[in-house]
Amino acid sequence: MENNEIMIHVDRMSHVYMDENGNDVKALDDVSVDIHKGEFVCIIGTNGSGKSTLAKHFNVLLTPSEGTITVCGLDTSDEDNVWDIRQHIGMVFQNPDNQIVAAVVEEDVAFGPENLGVPSVEIRQRVDEALAAVNMTDYAEHAPHLLSGGQKQRIAIAGVLAMKPDCIVLDEPTAMLDPKGRQEVLETVHKLNREEGITIVYITHFMEEAVTADRIVVMKNGKKLQEGDPHTIFSQVETLKDLGLDVPVAAEVAVKLAKKGVKLLPQVITNQELGDALCR
Repeated sequence: MENNEIMIHVDRMSHVYMDENGNDVKALDDVSVDIHKGEFVCIIGTNGSGKSTLAKHFNVLLTPSEGTITVCGLDTSDEDNVWDIRQHIGMVFQNPDNQIVAAVVEEDVAFGPENLGVPSVEIRQRVDEALAAVNMTDYAEHAPHLLSGGQKQRIAIAGVLAMKPDCIVLDEPTAMLDPKGRQEVLETVHKLNREEGITIVYITHFMEEAVTADRIVVMKNGKKLQEGDPHTIFSQVETLKDLGLDVPVAAEVAVKLAKKGVKLLPQVITNQELGDALCR
């Protein structure tokens, strides 16, 4: 769905904060990156690489110490733009329990639009559409605390969706989930990107999730090391391992087989590709 229209433009941006001892810490260092409308971008890096700090700038939870970020042409450093930017960019965090505020699922999804002053007839429609989009319509009248982790996270996504953002930033949304819940959330987010055209910025430390993106941005010590499509990034198995990052199992197996003299097509990174290459 990607087109050339830039939704988020990060230009030589640094972010400095003060630690508990009063020392300046550079969490982001001279980062430049563009997110295009309709794109699905994954940001990966080890803990402390700056990926979550970067994400918080997209929604103006943080502002740059140096450099600029514009979202839909609006400068995040201008306080007058904060409300408008947050209409465009929705955030989903790691722990869905921190985002769910109501005792009934449909009331929780309605919370955002109510705060935006959306008329009640339209709120009903938005809630129904958002729950349908994340395949949770049957749970509209359930209590959120009785749901599984994956279901809760889909409700948190529905709550953001009901506010009709153009872009959703997800900060390690599957970190607390089991494999089934991870799969549910990833499929939901891809569906929103594919069918609704919503731009997705997805931060993860699960490389099997990152493989499914249009483009990957690799962070290390607050710097952007590189970016490219999944095949370009994940075929560099040794480089990523030196950074302390995992790589998809298929990519690692392919590299080991190649070293043993098994002739495979270059840039095998998914289980499907590995299976196809070996069956030849």
